[in-house]
Amino acid sequence: MCLVVEEVSPRGMPILPQGIWAKFRNVCGAVARDQLQTWITTNDWKKVPDSTKVSMWAALQACFKFPEGKPKEDAQKFAMITLGIAFRNFWHTLHKDYVKKGLSHESKFGKIPDTMWEEFKLMKNTPEVQALSQQMTEKAQKASKNPHHLGAGGYDGMIPHWRREEEEQRKASLPDLFEGIDDRAKYWCLARRPRKIGGKIVFENPTTAEIYERLAPIVEVQKQGRFQPDREKDQRTIAIGTPKHSRRVRGVSSSLPWKQAFSNDTGYSKRDRCKKNLEEKMRAIAKEEFSQLLASQQGSFVPNVAQANQDLMVVQSGLIVPSSAGSTTQHRCPVDDTQVDTPCTLVVPYGRKQNKFREVATGMAVLGYVFPRSPASEYA
Repeated sequence: MCLVVEEVSPRGMPILPQGIWAKFRNVCGAVARDQLQTWITTNDWKKVPDSTKVSMWAALQACFKFPEGKPKEDAQKFAMITLGIAFRNFWHTLHKDYVKKGLSHESKFGKIPDTMWEEFKLMKNTPEVQALSQQMTEKAQKASKNPHHLGAGGYDGMIPHWRREEEEQRKASLPDLFEGIDDRAKYWCLARRPRKIGGKIVFENPTTAEIYERLAPIVEVQKQGRFQPDREKDQRTIAIGTPKHSRRVRGVSSSLPWKQAFSNDTGYSKRDRCKKNLEEKMRAIAKEEFSQLLASQQGSFVPNVAQANQDLMVVQSGLIVPSSAGSTTQHRCPVDDTQVDTPCTLVVPYGRKQNKFREVATGMAVLGYVFPRSPASEYA
C-alpha cells in the first residue's frame, strides 16, 4: 500500500494529510533496522555508503508517493536526516535492550553476523564508551526536569491541534490564559500538559510551574517596552534561564534550523550578534570579577590604628608624597613612567581560559598640556 503525501514543509517533512509525518517516521525506523544491521560497528551515519542510502530511499518511495519537483528533492534530504536519527536510535536500542541485558539478537535481527555482534559488544563495553554512556545518562536526567508529553509526532504533530483549540476558545469567547505569551513559550508550556483549574494554569511538575510563573513579569516588562525579544533571546529563554541549543528550537521543533525558525528576523547579522554576545560576556566577566574583588576587600578590611599611625609618620617624614586617597601604598602603572606622548591600546581577554587578548580600542596618552579653552561643564 502506497500512501500519498499531499504536502511537504519547506525543509521536506511530510505534513499533509494529517498523521502522515508519524507514519513516515515509523517507516524510516523500520527501514533503518532492516537495512543497517550490517553497519552496527559504526555509529556515524556519514560512513554508511551512498549505495545503501539509495536503497533505503527506494524503500521509502515504495511506501510513500511524494509530490514531484522540488518538494520531492526536499523530502529526500529530510528522509536522509530522519534515517540518520533512526540509525542512531537502532544503535542505542541494540545496546540498551540486548547488550546490557545479555540477550541474543538472532530472533529479531538475524542479518547481523555473529562476528560483527561480538565486535559490537566489545566496543560497547570499553571504559571510554561506558564513561560516555554514564555522562549522557546524567545529562538526560538533568534535561528531564521539564519532560514534554508530545508523543511520536513531536511539536509538528501537536501545533495544528493546539491552534484549532485556540480558535475554538476564541469563537466561544473564553479567556485566553496565555495572553501576551509568544508562540514558542506557549507551545513549550502546552507540551508539559497544563491543566486549567479555577481559571488558572496548573502544572504537576513544580519546576515547570515555576518557569510558567516567570513568564507573567516578562510579559509585563515587554508591554512597558523595557524588554525586546531578540531572535533566540525570547520570553521562553529568559524564563527558563538557559541558552537555546544551537541545533534545535525549543517550543517549535527538535530539528528545525534557526535560519528557518527565526526567518522573520531580517535584521539579523552574524557579525553584529558575535560582537554583541562578546560585549555581554565581557561585561558579565568584569561584573563578576569586580564583585569578587569587592567581597575579598570587605572580608580582609580590618581597622588597624597602629598601622595607620605608622603610615602617617612615613608620609610626614617626606619619604613619599601623600595622595588624595590617603596614606596608602601606591602601585605604579606603566603609564606613570611615560615621558612623552605615547600610543596606547585597550585589550580585553577572551577564550576558554581567558589567556588570549583582543584589541578593542586605541588612543594616545598625552602629558602635561594646558588647553586654551575651558573644559566642558560636565568635566569641570
